Amino acid sequence: MTTFWDRKEKPYILFLFCLPFIWMFVSLLMGQYFPDPGKLLMRLSGIWASVSVVAVMAMTLISKLKPLKFVNRYRRFIGLTAFFYALLHFVIYLVLFAGLSWTWISSDLVEKPYIYVGTLALVILAILALTSTKAMMRRLGKKWKSLHRLMYLAAVGVVAHLWWQVKDDISLAVYFSVFLVPLLIVKIPTLPVYKKLFKKT
Repeated sequence: MTTFWDRKEKPYILFLFCLPFIWMFVSLLMGQYFPDPGKLLMRLSGIWASVSVVAVMAMTLISKLKPLKFVNRYRRFIGLTAFFYALLHFVIYLVLFAGLSWTWISSDLVEKPYIYVGTLALVILAILALTSTKAMMRRLGKKWKSLHRLMYLAAVGVVAHLWWQVKDDISLAVYFSVFLVPLLIVKIPTLPVYKKLFKKT
């Protein structure tokens, strides 16, 4: 029986995906993010979470190219990376930005509604991470594929989260929209709902 670590290169891939986290952690210990580490670390972790979501969404198209077909073996791995950085983004907000202050958090929930779509994306990524194992694939059967189409909704949540919080600098929202929106549009015709609505009679 194969395991999640059934390929010799997996530890190296794990190290590669952990590099942004290691870089952020070391920089924090060196005091490079002070006096306001929470704000900058939230931005950096959010960027890497978004990059990972783009990578997951692009997997289907990339794996269709023969020279790049091998990257498909890392689909689950990249999905777990997206969840990790999204969770890190959330934890940094709670601990470093809000200081675990319920007064601060409750105020943000009123003043910053983009938190809701970001949290929705995180919850979806958590569900997909928990059901990404081969054991869960067997247990869920045909339902597994339908469940993991929620990734599209998570991607929509990421785009909404980025645009909703824009004040002056729209660069991040534009950059990720340039990648995610076309990927979402390309995938819409493959969805069962779309096929049912537009199938030939």
